[in-house]
Amino acid sequence: MTSMSELAINECRAEVRAACRRPIEDDALDTMFGWMRPQFQKILDRTDGSNRWASHAQNVRESGRHVGALADFFAHHYGNEVVGIEELTSAMKLIRADCTVRAERVPLAFAYCTGAPVDSHLAEEFLRALVPAPELIACAS
Repeated sequence: MTSMSELAINECRAEVRAACRRPIEDDALDTMFGWMRPQFQKILDRTDGSNRWASHAQNVRESGRHVGALADFFAHHYGNEVVGIEELTSAMKLIRADCTVRAERVPLAFAYCTGAPVDSHLAEEFLRALVPAPELIACAS
């Protein structure tokens, strides 16, 4: 029987592929999901894993779509026809930064991407400078 974490990874993998217009190297995807697999297992391979995935799935799949779109963007920027580990790593830096910045107000946001071995500090600074604080958005509405 397939574990809940593997089902979730397979869903996210499909989202990454669907959002990317270029072909993605399988080995590169395997590497990227290898970084995150321990966290997926820790969070989802429990007795309440299916309930947790039902609660988390929409946001995690959306992050997968962002990874795919950003990886495609970086492949275009680098002039590559195929997305490899370099493009996925660049995309993960931005997604990890988003997870880190959002975790300041929504702790769950950081839970799935802690294992990615990327330095997202510059991207975090960029996001904090670019995106207004949620309180400021609410006041402007």
